[in-house]
Amino acid sequence: MELLSLNFFIYTMGGIWRPVEWTSGYAKVLYSVFSFCTIVPIYFLMLSQFMDLVLVVDNVDDFITNSLMFMTIVAVWCKATTALLRRDVIIDLMQTLSREPCKPQDADEAAIQMKFDEFIRSCSIMYSLLATSSVTGVTVRSVLNTMQGVLPYRAWLPYDSTLFLAFWITSIQQMPSLIFATIINAGTETLVFGLFLQTCAQLEILERRLHKLVIDRTAGKAAGGQRKWSSVAPPLREKGMISGYIHHHLRIYEYARTVNGVFNQILFVQFFGSILTLCTSVYYLSSHIMESAAATLVIYTICMFVQIYVYCWSGNEVILKSTNVGDAIYHTDWPLLTISEKKDLLMIMRRSAIPIKFTSSFLITLSLQSYSNVKYCHGKLGISILKTSYSAFNVLQQS
Repeated sequence: MELLSLNFFIYTMGGIWRPVEWTSGYAKVLYSVFSFCTIVPIYFLMLSQFMDLVLVVDNVDDFITNSLMFMTIVAVWCKATTALLRRDVIIDLMQTLSREPCKPQDADEAAIQMKFDEFIRSCSIMYSLLATSSVTGVTVRSVLNTMQGVLPYRAWLPYDSTLFLAFWITSIQQMPSLIFATIINAGTETLVFGLFLQTCAQLEILERRLHKLVIDRTAGKAAGGQRKWSSVAPPLREKGMISGYIHHHLRIYEYARTVNGVFNQILFVQFFGSILTLCTSVYYLSSHIMESAAATLVIYTICMFVQIYVYCWSGNEVILKSTNVGDAIYHTDWPLLTISEKKDLLMIMRRSAIPIKFTSSFLITLSLQSYSNVKYCHGKLGISILKTSYSAFNVLQQS
């Protein structure tokens, strides 16, 4: 796949995306084994941490620190499962962008596509570097814990982890699991970001085609061409061209609905988990700000804010770009067109009055306004959690 090649490469490194061009049966089997060795330890880590929260944790601090990692692993589980189960749909999405009418048809449209591709690639690289810095700090801390005879991450295990062999096997299983979880996280965020912005690229290409169409029509009429569009209907070729642009516009909306349908559950789990994680992490930092673990948690919290911002900013760009199509048509020389052509353009303008919106299930519409609301709710909820947790912990101490 040429489009979003870096994003799919990150997915491939995470063990959940076998490259489409790999047709060899031997290569498929090897990658399936690699995927199994990547995904199963992540699922096991999630289950063991859940059992630890239910059966072992008995104080607020342990609950907060364990729930942070648990919610992260749950989100990774959702992302990995979605990528594996909906692989064919994602491939169809990429093929849609590579076929007519979405495929660029001239140098100007190719330049528009390249502009968005380069922007997506640069943002993906920067986001991956941020994720790498976060996982590096966590990994260093995990290695230090292991050297001191402590498991990298707390977990309930069905065997005695204090035994030498069991301890090292568990430690070796947990640390790579978090690294692969970070890769899957980075791959999903950048892929969804790229798919959102591909919607903007298609809308800009559509605007370019409509602008060029109006220029050609008005230039032909001003030159006193042989078609006399003011008195007769345009030829079938011109009618077919405008209807093709209408079809392209509808195809963009269909593409956006499919993207939202594929990643709907991921967005819901991500936002729900991020809100809880941010609240608990801020509470933990407020009471442990002088500890060494706080530095790692600060980086983790920043990454969570960036994670939500990436979704909301790209969703907001799609909303703005989809509503801008009508304005772009209005600012052309449409009064010089025929009645039939005006009606066709009016159809596109009326459709663009309903913006394309990506939603996190029923919870949130991805936009900058939603991002501001999430931060506000995070602050209010964080204060409530702080008060409730403090009261509950005092009760535990008294009892």
